[in-house]
Amino acid sequence: MKVSGSQRKENIINNIEYIIRSRGETKVSFSNRTGVTRATLYKILEGKVDNVQHSTITRIADFFGVACDIIENHDLEQIEFIEKMLSPEGDKNPAAIPVIPQSVFMSCFKQRIGFLATQYPVTWYFGDVSNMVALKVEDNIKNIFFPGDILIIKRHSPPSNKQLGLFYSEKNGINFSQNNNVDDNMLQYNEILLGAVIEERVSLNEM
Repeated sequence: MKVSGSQRKENIINNIEYIIRSRGETKVSFSNRTGVTRATLYKILEGKVDNVQHSTITRIADFFGVACDIIENHDLEQIEFIEKMLSPEGDKNPAAIPVIPQSVFMSCFKQRIGFLATQYPVTWYFGDVSNMVALKVEDNIKNIFFPGDILIIKRHSPPSNKQLGLFYSEKNGINFSQNNNVDDNMLQYNEILLGAVIEERVSLNEM
């Protein structure tokens, strides 16, 4: 359903504000991660851009795993509220998550989700999804994860509770830790936080 130009503008502003709020972003982090300049973002949110470029919407949609049509023509907050109220976990539509081999994970880690999904095989994940990729293990990681295992990663998100945090350093490569104090962990080992491991899928070939 296409809406008028003024309604499209209002939808874009409201949906960007909701994405920033609901995904735990700030305007600065939102700008840095999506590639939308701060100046452009502020102008959009202040209502100074009457016709936001489709390429800008695509950057936001690809990064957060939301359809362009939703951002432009619908109320994302209302849609997600209804889904949470009415959809039991088993009835949620699966989301396609790009599966990236360990050997090339870092070289394409910052690329947009929409692009990665066209370059690599996908796996399916049932649940609330934004900014998620899958790591296909190729080399033994701490004798816990083995070749063929798949780790579903929420990018840039610190681990919570008993989740594993995925890190990278030049010395140790891709590694993980259960230390939830991310700042101390990164200072001690000079590691970059890649994200939180929200699901582990063990390869049956290794069992």
